[in-house]
Amino acid sequence: MVLGKKLDTKKIEAWLEKSLVPVEPSPAFISELRGRLVVVRGNRAFSPWMVVLVLTALLIFIATWFGLGLRLLLTLLGLIGLVERRRRETKALVGKSSGTRANAT
Repeated sequence: MVLGKKLDTKKIEAWLEKSLVPVEPSPAFISELRGRLVVVRGNRAFSPWMVVLVLTALLIFIATWFGLGLRLLLTLLGLIGLVERRRRETKALVGKSSGTRANAT
């Protein structure tokens, strides 16, 4: 075979037919393969590792939502504090300016 030459599909098919011959696997190989693929679980419905994994995921999920709720609550309290502070400052400025005018007259 020379590099750069295009191979004919008929030749490729003929080579594949010669080289690819069906083979019957031995019974020992088949039983060993089945033994590796099949897992007998018995009467247990759930694996203990699966229970641990689900409980851990549930705990992480609850902690995440609790953290989110706490952040939202702190944000809301912060906003309420900012609004209240601004209201006090506005009242203090209005009180000072009205007091200054009263003293000037």
